[in-house]
Amino acid sequence: MIKVLIADDELIVRKGLIATVEWEKFGMEVVADAPNGQKAWELFQQHSPEVVVTDIVMPEMNGIELARNIKQSSPTTKILLLSCHRDFTFAQEGMNIGASGYILKTAFEDQQFEEYLLRIEHEINHANIRKSYDSSFLAKEFYEWLCDFENSFHMLVGELFSNDWNWMENPYYIYFLNGLNSSEIFHEKRFFEEKPFAKISCGQDQAYVFIPEMSKPDFEHFLVEARSIDSSFGWMEYGPNRGMNEWMDGVTNLYRRFKFERQFKVSMEDWPLPIRKAVQIIIKDLEQSFSSSDIANEVGLSRSHFSTMFKKTTGESFITFTEKLKVKAACELLENTLLPLQEIGEKIGIQDGKYFSKWFKKCMGKTPSEYRQNKKVK
Repeated sequence: MIKVLIADDELIVRKGLIATVEWEKFGMEVVADAPNGQKAWELFQQHSPEVVVTDIVMPEMNGIELARNIKQSSPTTKILLLSCHRDFTFAQEGMNIGASGYILKTAFEDQQFEEYLLRIEHEINHANIRKSYDSSFLAKEFYEWLCDFENSFHMLVGELFSNDWNWMENPYYIYFLNGLNSSEIFHEKRFFEEKPFAKISCGQDQAYVFIPEMSKPDFEHFLVEARSIDSSFGWMEYGPNRGMNEWMDGVTNLYRRFKFERQFKVSMEDWPLPIRKAVQIIIKDLEQSFSSSDIANEVGLSRSHFSTMFKKTTGESFITFTEKLKVKAACELLENTLLPLQEIGEKIGIQDGKYFSKWFKKCMGKTPSEYRQNKKVK
């Protein structure tokens, strides 16, 4: 709950606000009330409320002095000023300090007061979400989302694109960086001096970086400099992109490519574009049973030309390569999830649970259950 402190030298005003306002409707609760500014300042230090509703004219310390002290101590605290004075200089002074609103007691209306509370609630909730962006929470949600777990990340991205990331409605590039632990040059402050810029950590030594299209040459120069210092550092790029949907596609495509290259100890960087595109299609939809003709059509090649180019590039036929991908994916799901065998089979395009077990044993020499149990024992 959002904590509220009320300060007014009139007891009836304090008790009236506490009793008649539906604080719970705004996710708020009154934690204390004070008859003067000095007492309010002491209670503020004790309770650390996020919202202070204060009269301006009070004994010992007036509301303007109180507001000034509060803002110096806690700049994010929301302050709502009450006064019997119609002189705009009071309101102007309060707003200059950073008050969120000014209400005349002589023209007090519930609707106006509640509108202020609603706005303050939204501002505080938004600020709390922003705090989560600056913490490990965003990285945690992001990584879980990449691993296909359901969480709140989609909502967080939507909020970011409505605010800090709205510059990504224009063309931008996504970079997946790997080997950051050993690259001291990549301290966050050195990533990019200018705005706009965004970064999300992913795992222990990886991160995603998002930059506007116009910044691409300078950023890539910086990447080359980093790799000259540490050869284990690497990156992949995706773009140009626009908007949130392309952000989602780009991030997941890069992650799938990274996992593929790490699993098979290959690099697609020098592969012909049609083959890179073909592999990305397969990885993205492993639950589909693609034929070589399907994929050849997707990448704009004849089936025979595609098959020849595919085997020359990967060293394996399309069927063998696809089967290996499915086996790797099944092993990973068996090791890292508790999904039933039927669901694992469906995720790699095998709808029949019994056939999945038979197929897996043929490929791996043991049943899926045996494989999972052996991994647990280790």
